[in-house]
Amino acid sequence: MQTPQLVDHFFRTEYGKAVSHLTSRFGSSKIELAEDSVQEALIKAMQTWPYAQIPDNPTGWILRVARNKMIDHLRRDQKINHQEVPESVEEMKEDLSLESINDDMVRMMFACCHPKLSQEYQIILTLKILGGLSVREISSSLLKKEETVAKAYTRAKKKFKKEEIKLILPPANEIEKRLDIVLKIIYLLFNEGYKSAEGENLIRKDLCDDAIRLNAVLLESEICNTPSANALMALMHFHVSRFDARVDDDGNVISLEHQDRSRWDQRLIQQGLDFLNAASQEDAMNEYLIQAAISATHCRAQTFEETDWNNILALYDLQLQLTPSPIVELNRVVVLEKVHGPLLGLKEVERLEATQFFDEYYLFHAIKSDMLHKIGNIDEAKTALQIAIDLAKNDREKDYLSSKLKNLN
Repeated sequence: MQTPQLVDHFFRTEYGKAVSHLTSRFGSSKIELAEDSVQEALIKAMQTWPYAQIPDNPTGWILRVARNKMIDHLRRDQKINHQEVPESVEEMKEDLSLESINDDMVRMMFACCHPKLSQEYQIILTLKILGGLSVREISSSLLKKEETVAKAYTRAKKKFKKEEIKLILPPANEIEKRLDIVLKIIYLLFNEGYKSAEGENLIRKDLCDDAIRLNAVLLESEICNTPSANALMALMHFHVSRFDARVDDDGNVISLEHQDRSRWDQRLIQQGLDFLNAASQEDAMNEYLIQAAISATHCRAQTFEETDWNNILALYDLQLQLTPSPIVELNRVVVLEKVHGPLLGLKEVERLEATQFFDEYYLFHAIKSDMLHKIGNIDEAKTALQIAIDLAKNDREKDYLSSKLKNLN
């Protein structure tokens, strides 16, 4: 991996760890300074690593440089105010073990999900800081406008500092209250890795690994080892098991229908089934359990044609009762077409289109195109697919959709 790509890799994978680590050490009031210091460290890496040997421990190098830059900033600021940086900060011993960094990230995650912040602020703050996601990626994940997300992020940081939120694990009863939103954020982080909203690659495995690692840390705690946490772990394992089959050697998208199922990782599928079994021990239904059951149905099918679409449709119907949302309705349309045909599928698409919720969502227009194509309306199918191409931000998705458009007849 060349240096610019390596630095970009570390920005993607280490940014959240570094900001969490520094904010844990210096306090929530220094969150913006922590962000600036980590970015400066990454810039220095890009400037120096091409001309010197890349450190054996790049993560530790970035953390130490960011920490030193942060102390320099504090020293300058406090010198202006005729103060000194406390010795406790100057002489702070750094624990750069994986366990320590994991602890920092979990503490940061629960801190960002403090009830003094709105749920929108909680999600955006955590995705930006811990996930290192761009404003565009977050806006795509939440189906919100970029400008809206950018403003919300700025306000969330101000609120975080103003409330002087401590980066400590809350009491057990508070952990239970915050766990649902923490799991939702891990789910959103994973989804961005599973299907990246922008860039040159469809999959960001490192982000998926981070989500799984954070969930694993939660499962080590008796309080957090809940059916929802186990179900989410199952879902992520089922998805990761198919990574090698989702793209070809050049990184091009391969649809589920055409994937080589012999490349699905059976070890990960079995681990997913184990987590799904653990999640099903209690009589508690949750959205991750349903999604995991849907994914398990796909994983059990030996071929695409053998998929139990009736079971999947029933699971989507159950999910709509439990957690109704436009996205669930859209996902259900794809399965509805498999069971009842494209005419009924297109009727549902047109109903969803009337809500205008999906006007700027590329996947909706791609699904609409498929329905139109299957009933023989080629011209309208091409129009819908072109809209999807124009709206897609991921290069691989654009290429995949463009290839479909060329072959649409």
